[in-house]
Amino acid sequence: MVEEPLVSIITSAYNREEFIGETIKSVLSQTYRNWEWIIVDDGSTDDTKKIIMSFSEPRIKYYWQNHTGIDGLCDIHNKAFKLSKGEYIAILDSDDLWPDYKLEHQVKSLKKDNVALSYGECCLIDPKGRVIGYSKIPEEKAVAENFPIGSSLKEFFLKANSFIFNPTVLIKKSALNEIGGFIKFEGLSHDFTTWSTLAMKFRFKPLYKCLGYWRRHINSIVFHHAKYRFLNKLKFIETKVKESAINLPGFNFAEEEILNANKNRFNEYMRNFSYDRSMLLLSLHMFKEAENEFSNYLENNKNLKNYFIQKLFHASVKLNYDLVNPLRRFKEKLIKFK
Repeated sequence: MVEEPLVSIITSAYNREEFIGETIKSVLSQTYRNWEWIIVDDGSTDDTKKIIMSFSEPRIKYYWQNHTGIDGLCDIHNKAFKLSKGEYIAILDSDDLWPDYKLEHQVKSLKKDNVALSYGECCLIDPKGRVIGYSKIPEEKAVAENFPIGSSLKEFFLKANSFIFNPTVLIKKSALNEIGGFIKFEGLSHDFTTWSTLAMKFRFKPLYKCLGYWRRHINSIVFHHAKYRFLNKLKFIETKVKESAINLPGFNFAEEEILNANKNRFNEYMRNFSYDRSMLLLSLHMFKEAENEFSNYLENNKNLKNYFIQKLFHASVKLNYDLVNPLRRFKEKLIKFK
């Protein structure tokens, strides 16, 4: 009987006592059993370590270090990567979850020689595990599969869109070695920089099913450093483009075109920042905070439609109930009865 390839799971953790236990259970429930798990604790001061160690699982390898914060995230992933022994690398943030079939389905998807990264659709959940959103695979097949090579850069570099989510990823270790590990850039973690660099060399394999649950909450790095991370994402794209002309079968745009696209994307991001954040806060049932954020958006976007939405926000605060998106809730109820 041929032994299944070893999967090395990489996790960075910092003060995640609220969620880490559930994260561990989602890995222990995997139908694919040949894995090791490298957890690097970035100086937690709560019970994160105690909870991890309480599972007494020999496949979990726990490492503690002094706190480095957001700018040390890529270093943490590279530290874990160097410690890994698996043929494949999986990423799981310490507040996210996996469906039990995740590894089994993905290992099968990385058989082709030039496919370096497998990913899937992603469920967005709130702190209580309720689904509050869903991220699908890009509609354009060439972009989704990064074939011809470079096609995914249309999303990464022209739209600054991170359409590949950490908990859905499985990567060939050999491909990561070829690009020098996780790509570090100031103000970013490891994902956007690494996926876009892989897109310059290898094909991707999308799986059209939920392969991970990304937890949205106000204590996450993404929430508190959203603008900082986005601005540095644009700086990374600009740096890459200016280093050398990117001329790939699936992506052949002039430097000026890319930089102009990013300028437009920045303006769009800043214009919609408060609106997008208000909708996130609303989905987390933080009604007053959502109303305040929408008021910030309204200052520069005054029209009858938005004044009406503001009234709905105000009523939602009083009733402690989401009146802004009744259609969304109705659709969710229909799905449950299917």
